[in-house]
Amino acid sequence: MTAFLIYVFVTSITPGPSNLYILDSSKTYGIKGAKKFITGVLIGFLFLAVISVLILFKFENVIIKIELLLKYLGFIYLIYLAYKTYRSTKKDVNNKAYETFKAGFLLQVLNMKSLLFFITLMGAFILPIANENATLSLYMIMTVVIGWLCLLAWGFLGSFLKSYIEQYDRPFKIVMSLLLLYSAISIFL
Repeated sequence: MTAFLIYVFVTSITPGPSNLYILDSSKTYGIKGAKKFITGVLIGFLFLAVISVLILFKFENVIIKIELLLKYLGFIYLIYLAYKTYRSTKKDVNNKAYETFKAGFLLQVLNMKSLLFFITLMGAFILPIANENATLSLYMIMTVVIGWLCLLAWGFLGSFLKSYIEQYDRPFKIVMSLLLLYSAISIFL
């Protein structure tokens, strides 16, 4: 169980697309203004947890075979997000794209870091020990709670550091872009 908890915490708290966009959204709109977006990300995380349980038990062999394809798609998606973040300006903020529930949900559901997270979680930690529904449920509940707490921590961080981040907007965007690039590269490490 210790390895499972470490994996879930470290993977959830480290920068990825959802964490970084929650940070940016709460920096831009405040925690209240970003509430719909953050809720979308959280519900997207729960959705992925439920879907991963259903799909991996049903199609375990297929998922293993297409894992490399998923990695390449995730790599391309993260490169795109890094570019989009790097090129973004304060003028882009007015479109309110990262203020809606739908944007948060879609970002999370299409987030390759999260997809790979759940594939690895199921394959390495849950499938080998989940011989009954109660065990599976317990592990998935712990996963969702830890994941949500880590995502919310990024939201509060963005809101709390808003003035500091806005003062250094361009360096902040560069760092966010580099972290997204790191996330893309780490898919293959």
